[in-house]
Amino acid sequence: MTTTKKSTLKTEVHFSEDSKHRYLLRKEWDKRKKKAMVIMKNPSDADDMILDVTTLCVINNLTRLDFGSVDIVNMFSRVDTKLSLKQSDEELIGKENDEYIKKSASDSDCIIIAWGSVGKNGGKIKVRQQEILKILDEHKDKMYEIGDSTGKKGFHPLAPQVRHSWELKELYEKTEENSEEDK
Repeated sequence: MTTTKKSTLKTEVHFSEDSKHRYLLRKEWDKRKKKAMVIMKNPSDADDMILDVTTLCVINNLTRLDFGSVDIVNMFSRVDTKLSLKQSDEELIGKENDEYIKKSASDSDCIIIAWGSVGKNGGKIKVRQQEILKILDEHKDKMYEIGDSTGKKGFHPLAPQVRHSWELKELYEKTEENSEEDK
């Protein structure tokens, strides 16, 4: 006797008119379950038909964590596998990028910061990370990072330690003072 399983992976992608910027890559496999937003550095060539390794890792891990859909957004919306930060902000960040990030954050149950260790040494990436965190400030209570089983956090989905198993760790630790304010 055999068992047959069927599923559908719905995809929605939003690009700039010239297709140089990808603002949103949405994947949905079970609309009855929670929705995550994952924010990384910049988009590759994944689109409505092409899956890259990062997108596969995101979908696989979110499925294991009982999510049913994901909005993948990026700090820099420029579609490029070898992004040059020497480009101007206008070239790196499409006009509508921050609006897509805000809308997705509002519509998601969980926001996962997944840009990894990029930006730790400052520069343009660090500045952009701070801009994004400010945009997402009102959603602090649902912001997480990708962690591993040892308690480390702040990984990109392709990091070997978490490629096959994520633990979501709160981005902002809740303090006793915060807990009292919530009551």
